[in-house]
Amino acid sequence: MLVVGGGAAGIMAAIEAARRGRRVVLLEKNRRPGLKILISGGGRCNLTTTRSGKDLEAQYGTRRGRFLRHALRSFPPTALRAFIESAGVPLRAEPLEKLFPVSEKAKDVLDALLRVCEEAGVTLVREAAASDVVTRGGRFVATTAQGAFTASSVVLATGGLSYPRTGTTGDGYAWCRAFGHTITETFPALAPLLVDEEWVRDLRGVVVDGVDIACVAADGRETLRRRRPILFTHKGLSGPAAMDLAGDVEEQRGAAQARFDFAPGVHAEQLEREWLAMAKEHGARRVEALLPRALPERVRAALVAAGGASEETTLAALPKSTRRSLLAAVKDLRVATKKSLGYGAAEVTRGGVALGEVDAKTMESKLQPGLFICGELLDVDGPIGGFNFQAAFATGRLAGLQA
Repeated sequence: MLVVGGGAAGIMAAIEAARRGRRVVLLEKNRRPGLKILISGGGRCNLTTTRSGKDLEAQYGTRRGRFLRHALRSFPPTALRAFIESAGVPLRAEPLEKLFPVSEKAKDVLDALLRVCEEAGVTLVREAAASDVVTRGGRFVATTAQGAFTASSVVLATGGLSYPRTGTTGDGYAWCRAFGHTITETFPALAPLLVDEEWVRDLRGVVVDGVDIACVAADGRETLRRRRPILFTHKGLSGPAAMDLAGDVEEQRGAAQARFDFAPGVHAEQLEREWLAMAKEHGARRVEALLPRALPERVRAALVAAGGASEETTLAALPKSTRRSLLAAVKDLRVATKKSLGYGAAEVTRGGVALGEVDAKTMESKLQPGLFICGELLDVDGPIGGFNFQAAFATGRLAGLQA
């Protein structure tokens, strides 16, 4: 059998198939496989998550989580951790339910995977970019610079469009389309957001946590909300929370807004009552005293300005209209967020092969027998935190068990 694409999904598919006794050829377009593994987590490789069960499935959204259910339950994060650790790479949990190698080296993970590949008997062919994958005489044929390879079954694990410098340039979409598959519209996901607001750029380098940020559609509907770290940058917003919104922002085609709630633990009405009580008791304090103390000083100053108040204004002298404006800045501050920084900065691709055309229990095409599709090539994406690697390994494993 052939596996096209030497990333997380492809390597896993090749290992499982070879362990079943299949003769496996893994075609990788680069000189070195697994480039996304090497650069993930800032070179530390956030391999998977500690979440499990229905909570894990929910992270991908209702439709995608339902499709992934069998893959994730048959190969959950605990199983992936055991697999990697049995290959000689101990892992440890870190904040935000992430799992990293103890060595903090992504290279250790990739080296271990390639070692297991070799031990299983997989033939790895490097610099073998496929120009097409077709059927001929009842067999699959992949044409590459290293020659043509034929097999009775093929696993496509070529990835999406994110980080094209690693070789993920969307090649598999055309091949799947030629086999009759629908390719849902693709968008960059898990990418920093472009925000053209001076106050946002002025806060570059500042990180806030415990703050809610949401993507708001043109009709006012909130499509996604996150409470994770947010990093202000010279181009806009980054960090886990902002990057999680990127796919939703892109789907809004320039009409999205990012909505901040800097005091998510309290309703606006209750917060205003607390402010009024503070003004009665501590009227000489300046207006900044109303804002959550956990916020960085520069953020509090930006909120005071956004609310139309002066930093010198005292609570006793704060007009009702300005208090209401400040309340809106704290609980409902919105900025236009037309797009992300694109595929070059995106960790994953949203969209891909339509899930209804793939058997969720085997990853085999429902349209072309012997064709298996896994990993980012599918219309599956999750948030930052190892979820996309988990989906890739789990779907790759199913393909390898059946191809």
